[in-house]
Amino acid sequence: MTKTVFIGGGHDCSITLSNATSLSAGDRVSAFALDRCQIKAGQDSFIQCRHQCEINTGSSSKVDAGNFSKVIAGIDSSIIVGPCSTVTAGENSEIRFTWWLGNELETTIARIGQNGLLPNTPYQLIEGRITAVS
Repeated sequence: MTKTVFIGGGHDCSITLSNATSLSAGDRVSAFALDRCQIKAGQDSFIQCRHQCEINTGSSSKVDAGNFSKVIAGIDSSIIVGPCSTVTAGENSEIRFTWWLGNELETTIARIGQNGLLPNTPYQLIEGRITAVS
């Protein structure tokens, strides 16, 4: 069963979510979630979620999501995701795809607007390469 949380006014708040929770909030929100959560937040937000989360934030946000997550972020955002995640981000955003090479955690960095990476295009790390996906 999914729980839904609505924050009245929704700005300048912090919340912690359990598994399978949905959150809609305004700007400057800090949300910390477990697995299978859906989070929508405005600009200048910080979202941290473990695995299989769907996150949608505005510009200048910071997102730290685990494996199998789907992230959509606005311009000038910083995103870190685990393996098998998909990220769509705005211009000047930085995406850090983390992955395992044996026992070592590796990171591949993508900067939207550089090296042919286009804003508002979904990307995954596939076989060590940043790849546009549909």
